[in-house]
Amino acid sequence: MRRGKLTLWEATAVGLGNIIGAGIFVMAGSAINLAGPGALLAFIITALLAMSVGLNSAEMASAFPSVEGGVYSFARLTLGDSVGFLVGLLRVVSYIIGGAAVALGFSGYLTSLDAPRYLIYPTSITLIVALSILYKAGLKIASEFEKYLTSINIAGLTIFIVAGLIYSGPLKTSHFKPLLPHGLFGLIESSSLAFFAYSGFNTIATLTPSVKEGERNVPKAIMLSLAITTVIYILVVFTMLYIAPWQLYGTRPDPLSFALEEARAPMAIRLTVSSVALLSTFTVTLSMIIAGVRTMEQMAYDNVIPRSVARDNRSLLIVTIAMLISLALGNVETLGLVANFGVVFSYITTPIAVIVIRRRGITGSFKTPMYPILQILAIILSLLVTSALGYKSLEIGAMTLIVGILAYELHEEFNLIEKRHHNSVAKD
Repeated sequence: MRRGKLTLWEATAVGLGNIIGAGIFVMAGSAINLAGPGALLAFIITALLAMSVGLNSAEMASAFPSVEGGVYSFARLTLGDSVGFLVGLLRVVSYIIGGAAVALGFSGYLTSLDAPRYLIYPTSITLIVALSILYKAGLKIASEFEKYLTSINIAGLTIFIVAGLIYSGPLKTSHFKPLLPHGLFGLIESSSLAFFAYSGFNTIATLTPSVKEGERNVPKAIMLSLAITTVIYILVVFTMLYIAPWQLYGTRPDPLSFALEEARAPMAIRLTVSSVALLSTFTVTLSMIIAGVRTMEQMAYDNVIPRSVARDNRSLLIVTIAMLISLALGNVETLGLVANFGVVFSYITTPIAVIVIRRRGITGSFKTPMYPILQILAIILSLLVTSALGYKSLEIGAMTLIVGILAYELHEEFNLIEKRHHNSVAKD
């Protein structure tokens, strides 16, 4: 029996499934650490950026409905192979470093169940290696878990919110003062980190051909899924601040577990929330490995990197080793900010790509409203978020871009030499 197209609410559910995940379980404490109570505003600012990028991506997906590879493919088709290569490279780096951050989150919640804290890094290493070994089986594991993960995550976050408000006693207004202890820059930096918790929102834009009245319903689904997510995230952050002063959270990889402990919630509730966080971080670590490998294989297929990378699990080996090395970058806050450089950089190219296709006269079933104001807004917000990612993130991002440009030029030179050789042989 042929499956019909997705309804608006089904598309919204897909969006929620791609957004609500390990990010909020791992990064909420660090977002509070950077902005204090202003983290509540940070999640709203990030949602506005996500909405603007999502709508631009919806137009790109509508204009190129049969194209796979998402942001990478859009950049390659509109801005050329060299820009596409850089976007793809930075996406792979983001998946790798983001996977390391989520693996630390898994270890943090595991050790919160009365395991020694010194096991956080050894456990993260073990998790990454184990999931890489099970990569092929992991494709099925991830898809099976993802069917139910959205409901489980929302249930876990709801339990956290209700339990936190019940067991932590009366509201202490001192927990919410001052609003911006680190000033405006702290707010922007927190917004930069909060973007990690919205990772995956862009996937919904690629569903346009599969959604009933996609031209009208996909933009609505993007707005709805991001609005629902933002409300949930703000309630989580509010509950954390309700329970304890912002100064206590620091860069812990298990902030929700720590908050429930501070609230003296029953062990059963703490175990439930920690178990949900463990399932979420386990599945997302696996998904990051899969996404990194698949992006590299797509790039090899497009011949912007050597085709040999896609053979004999070489891409999997590269992703695994790089993810293990990434653990040395530091805590979840640092890893999250570094991972976001590639994500935000790639999203800067999306509104530019929309401007390019408009000028070329390429249109699909959906056009973003308020052109070109929305595109300019997306670019400005992306640059603002990028500027606050921190020294280490910008340094690693800049190095990746430089190395990427050199690697691409060498690859193109090698292809040119090989082409000349083939032409010479053909003439002989």
